[in-house]
Amino acid sequence: MPQTGRKPPEPARAAPSPVENSLGVGPLSRQVASSTRKILRSFRENVELGTLLAFVAGIVNTVAFLQFGTFVSHISGHATRAAVEYTETNTDAAYVFFLEMMFFIFGAFATSFLLRGHTAAYARVKYTWPIMIEASLILIFLGLMHFSGRLWFHLGNISLTTLLLSLAMGMQNAMLRQTSGAIIRTTHMTGVATDIGIELGAALSTSLQQWARSQGWKLSRFVNTWRSFWQRLGVGRFTFQILLFTSFFSGSIFGTLGFMYYTVYILLVPVIILLMIGMREYLRVAPGSRV
Repeated sequence: MPQTGRKPPEPARAAPSPVENSLGVGPLSRQVASSTRKILRSFRENVELGTLLAFVAGIVNTVAFLQFGTFVSHISGHATRAAVEYTETNTDAAYVFFLEMMFFIFGAFATSFLLRGHTAAYARVKYTWPIMIEASLILIFLGLMHFSGRLWFHLGNISLTTLLLSLAMGMQNAMLRQTSGAIIRTTHMTGVATDIGIELGAALSTSLQQWARSQGWKLSRFVNTWRSFWQRLGVGRFTFQILLFTSFFSGSIFGTLGFMYYTVYILLVPVIILLMIGMREYLRVAPGSRV
């Protein structure tokens, strides 16, 4: 038969379902998600790493508070405390709080430098060095506490050994700062709690829209609305954030109970966890990775 030059018609693509339209999930979103999975770690891997690091941060932060009365996993209140202490002429305390802020920032800088500006959420980079350095910093802290206690490395009556923990937490907090479009912090829960509220608000809004669109008798509308609520939470980061919050809280409880029996030596538990994570990452074959 003679060639007409016409191309065969392309098969029609299935139209996105009403649920996909309401959630913003369509062919383009699926294509973006498919290409993103090629360079990012799987959701399971990110959840596993995030929850373990949050558990570690809960222990470290609790031990620092019980031993020294200061937090090292976040610096939200350090600027205020430094200003207040300086105003009340407690210059030694003000300087220590300021140094803790600086060491936390330097820790984040160190992780970014070691990962070449990337994040541990990317499969092409290996976070072995930041993890191992963090574990080493906690070990050095334990060594100083064992051999010197509160006698050395202090400013006035305030120990400076907490700077090592602030440095370690800064490194950890920058390690998994972004995964699949969600900002992840593992050493403090302010952003996690905010994201949980955002996801719940978005899910409620979506379910109310579904209720307004639904027709029929009340039970059917209720079931469809409830299903829409949980579907919206499923496409968000709600589960991830809940796991991070629960893991940090569990680490704090574990750290408190462990401190009652073993004092600061309970920090050997997060050291072991970090070493296991680091060794597993060291043995992992990362595509195109030189880190």
